[in-house]
Amino acid sequence: MARLASERLEDLTSHITTRTIASETISYYDRRETRAQNSPLVLIHGMFGDYLDWEPVLDPLSTTHRVIAPDLPGFGDSSKPQREYTAEFFIATLHELFRQLEIERPILVGNSFGGQIAILYALAHPDDISKLVLVNSGGFRKYSDEERSQIEPRFSEPILAGLTPQINALLFGGVFAKQSETSVRYLAKQDAKLARPDYPAYAHALASSIRLSLASYLIDRLPEIHCPTLLVWGESDQVLPVEQARLALARLPSAELKTIPNCGHVPQLECPQGFLAATRKFFSPQ
Repeated sequence: MARLASERLEDLTSHITTRTIASETISYYDRRETRAQNSPLVLIHGMFGDYLDWEPVLDPLSTTHRVIAPDLPGFGDSSKPQREYTAEFFIATLHELFRQLEIERPILVGNSFGGQIAILYALAHPDDISKLVLVNSGGFRKYSDEERSQIEPRFSEPILAGLTPQINALLFGGVFAKQSETSVRYLAKQDAKLARPDYPAYAHALASSIRLSLASYLIDRLPEIHCPTLLVWGESDQVLPVEQARLALARLPSAELKTIPNCGHVPQLECPQGFLAATRKFFSPQ
């Protein structure tokens, strides 16, 4: 099993390349089969994530679409500058990446924090995307100043820099609805990051991105999004409950909601077949 996982990772990494954007290196997965003629898909990972958050669905999606899955700046193998990670920074980075790759009107897909970034991009560049898919997306709960003052210190740069495997087991315990080989591998990936030489810079990026996530309440701006939108949600999400999806659905002018039973916060990882079934029709040309 370990050998199979290693071989699969080697195949995925063969589709990884980099671009320099505003002096920063952005690492991204980019694959298109010769028969993939539909709108390109851009997959944006969540907090603590990277392109491998989409691992089980990369191959299936690439048979019908060009698939681009970047490591956001500050995450994965992309640069981790010592700066504030603002919405404008993420949006400008993605916009330039799309320009360099000659991607026109992609379908933007975001999970968790990646959903917030996808919404913010859609608001900033409404004519530049064709569709929007929000997978257990953040941005639909308003945190009071008091709540933020309590949460932010628990995810400060020094605290994040001091994470251990024991703390990780608690921190990520609610990401999956049930334990499986996938959840074990996910936790092992998080533990492996602790030994990376760029981990202190990563802790800085995380702390700043978490502040952005907590401050980005987007419900009131959803009526501005007029492109077709699909909400995909694991019904057993303990991080962002499905009730938040229903609040968002009521504010989006052109949207539908697909839920996946017995599935948690990262359905594309935990329930890839359910994710593919939920999105297949929406991804197809209409």
